Amino acid sequence: MADFLLLSEATPNHQEIKMAEGTDLAVAIATEVAKQIPVKDAYDDAVKPGAKQIGSVIEDLTKTLHLVLAPFQLTAALQDRFRQYIDTSIRRVPEANRIAPPPQILGPVLEGIRYEPEGTPIDEMFSQLLTSSMDSERVHNAHPAFPLLIKQISSDEALLLQAMWSRFKEGSAIRQQYTSDYDAAKNIFTGHHVEVDEIPRDGLTFPDNIEFYGQHLYALGLSAFYDSAKQEPLYANGRGEPQTGTRIFKELRLTDFGIKFMSAVAPQ
Repeated sequence: MADFLLLSEATPNHQEIKMAEGTDLAVAIATEVAKQIPVKDAYDDAVKPGAKQIGSVIEDLTKTLHLVLAPFQLTAALQDRFRQYIDTSIRRVPEANRIAPPPQILGPVLEGIRYEPEGTPIDEMFSQLLTSSMDSERVHNAHPAFPLLIKQISSDEALLLQAMWSRFKEGSAIRQQYTSDYDAAKNIFTGHHVEVDEIPRDGLTFPDNIEFYGQHLYALGLSAFYDSAKQEPLYANGRGEPQTGTRIFKELRLTDFGIKFMSAVAPQ
């Protein structure tokens, strides 16, 4: 990457911003964010004299980002979106918890939103992940693999994950209950007769893709169907008669990995 040097131009702190050779956009932004955000460890219980108030920090950071983004020849609209995105993400973090985002998170997040329309569930996941990465109490959840995971899921799948996350926090799960017929001659179970299906389809763009979404989220290690109870044999005229089928009880839940992921990308 070519060297970039911003000509002497006063920042809100009257410092020059220099971008050294090989410094990419994420590192440049993270470096400047670190300069502007008061790190928790740098303060005593009582705010030190001269410490910036929150409004001043955000205002200074916005101005600084304008200077940092300038050499990268981004469109004005994209620069504005980056600034607004970081501003929104940072405002969710309590002032005492604010830290600079790791470039391994910030870079892929900014890259991801370049191709994602504003206001989608995926856009929100990226934003919440960035918030987690700037919160000293949540940064341990913000794994560098998560931006890539977000890029691999659809908005419909993001909504399903959010539904599972909501159930998890309530101590419940998304239930499915169905029966299958027993063919005694072939000794196999066939058919799939749904009795209970709590999988939320309202609001999905492609609700017919539910089965594929389940397979894809399972392949990513984020969710799975679990047996919630033992299968229940079905008989024609009560127990003791030939078995005619079985009743199956399932729950769609986040895996442990999925819980960690949603802890970083879901609203708190």
